[in-house]
Amino acid sequence: MITIHLGYELYSSHSFVLNIIIYIEIVKHAIMTNNNLDIELSAAGPPLAQTASVASDHGKVQMQTTELQGNSHFYETVTAAPLDPWSKRSLQLYAILLVAALNAVASGFDGSIFSSINAMAQYKEYFHHTELGSATGIIFMIYTIGNMIGSLFTGPICDQFGRRAGMATGSVLIMAGACILTAAQDDSYLLGGRFLLGFGISIGTSSAPTYALEMAPPQWRARVVGYYNTFFYAGSILSTGVAYASNKSNTTLAFRLPLALQLVPPIFIFIGALLIPESPRWLVARGKAERAAHIIAKYHGGGDVNHPIVLLELKEFEESIKVQKAKVWYNYWELVENHNARWRFLEMAFMSFFAQLCGNSVLTYYLPSMYTQLGIKSTERRLLLTFMNSIVSCAGAVAGSATNDKIGRRTKLWVGSIFLACLFSGVTGFSSQFDGNNNAGTGLSNGGVAMIFLFGCVYSFVYTPLTATYCAEVLNNHTRAKGMGIHVIMSNCANLYNSYVTAIALQAVTWKYYLVFVGLNLIFGIVWFFFGVETRGRTLEELDEVFNAKFPPKASLAKTIMVKRDDGQLQGLESVADGPAANTKKMFRVAISK
Repeated sequence: MITIHLGYELYSSHSFVLNIIIYIEIVKHAIMTNNNLDIELSAAGPPLAQTASVASDHGKVQMQTTELQGNSHFYETVTAAPLDPWSKRSLQLYAILLVAALNAVASGFDGSIFSSINAMAQYKEYFHHTELGSATGIIFMIYTIGNMIGSLFTGPICDQFGRRAGMATGSVLIMAGACILTAAQDDSYLLGGRFLLGFGISIGTSSAPTYALEMAPPQWRARVVGYYNTFFYAGSILSTGVAYASNKSNTTLAFRLPLALQLVPPIFIFIGALLIPESPRWLVARGKAERAAHIIAKYHGGGDVNHPIVLLELKEFEESIKVQKAKVWYNYWELVENHNARWRFLEMAFMSFFAQLCGNSVLTYYLPSMYTQLGIKSTERRLLLTFMNSIVSCAGAVAGSATNDKIGRRTKLWVGSIFLACLFSGVTGFSSQFDGNNNAGTGLSNGGVAMIFLFGCVYSFVYTPLTATYCAEVLNNHTRAKGMGIHVIMSNCANLYNSYVTAIALQAVTWKYYLVFVGLNLIFGIVWFFFGVETRGRTLEELDEVFNAKFPPKASLAKTIMVKRDDGQLQGLESVADGPAANTKKMFRVAISK
């Protein structure tokens, strides 16, 4: 066994790998004499090598190096024993996670349906509403208020009774709200039904991503949970499609049918929540480790309790829970009680506010009105475009989820924010041409529609797969449920502004209001670049190391150099600093067998 100590200075390059070829003769000597060597590497030097082999009378060592974002122990474990995504147990796991995903379907259906109904002449005539203005803003806003109040109950319900209980409770409230809305006779029904709907959606959509995150195998976590939010657009497509079709009716059926169909997802959620297993993380936290081990082995390790992933997860669950102090469920102070917690809370706050204030909520609530400002007056065409936008956005969300494990969170967020600013600038420019000129031309109108579609697609690619995923990732096991509740409160504080102020602003200053979102997206891009914490490639427990660092954004950009020996085993070197502030000296160790 020889040990090579690698110490080098990293100035601006972040693509360093081991430059082994330069030191082949030294390594040869080490193999023959079995001595320890110190090798100094620096940023200046010959071209870098990805592989190198060293032969001697004592044997041969072949080393392959690669860089990855994350923790070497995690990488070694998942590489040594990969899971079969098409096994019977994996397929069962997908079905289990589908129950959680139905909460996103319900959210997409309920969150999008009033955007279409609000444009229907039948609805406006029956309730004597206008498409924009203060009264309309209140109808939209009450849903957000229900969301905010409901989120206060999410942590206690999920932590005390389990993640399944949270989903079941949310589904019952959604069904109650849908029944009231379907039978609505005046504004009091609308306000009461929308409030209950928002209340239930809040509990369900806080419980479900937490459950999905904790049930997913760690190596599939980003993709599985990313796809969770993609199901929002399944609900959105259904609601906008039904609204487009039902609008052909001249009776109140035009808006009552879409409202009645809000009952479908929560019915399946309630039944599913009674049948699926409880989160293994929650079980470990409640002292039911044996039951948790059985669930992990069944769905993550092919039934093998000695599977490396099973052992890794159980060990980390138990250790992370053991080191946390005994705390009462209503103690929200723990979210900001120390350096680690404050950074986690800050990252969650970034995502909670930025994801809602980048302009997407304008599309969610008032998209038909945006089409009106592009000179499109036909209700039927506006509903059709709203339906088509849901499909385009869904495609973006699927693509974004598929790349969650390939593109770093921080990179996707800061680059995506810049793109969103550019696209909203395009929407602003095209809409300005119709200010006082409804005959500006179909070319300009179509250009504006294209910018809206692209904005929805890019937003869905960037934020849809990450909003719930990132917030759940940056929170630790003990604070995740109540933290996700606070995430909902923060998101809905932003949505209070979006739902109420936007209705008034679009009526008062029309397209000029879009400039607010252009500026906000530019600011968000800068914040993500300098202060975003990268979470890709680490287990949830390993993120503790990152958040305990003095400056977590820099620590999160560390790369691990993996060395593959000729016997097929992997050796991981400790972190390589990366990013704009990567100018520190690092020491690494790697053991190489003859």
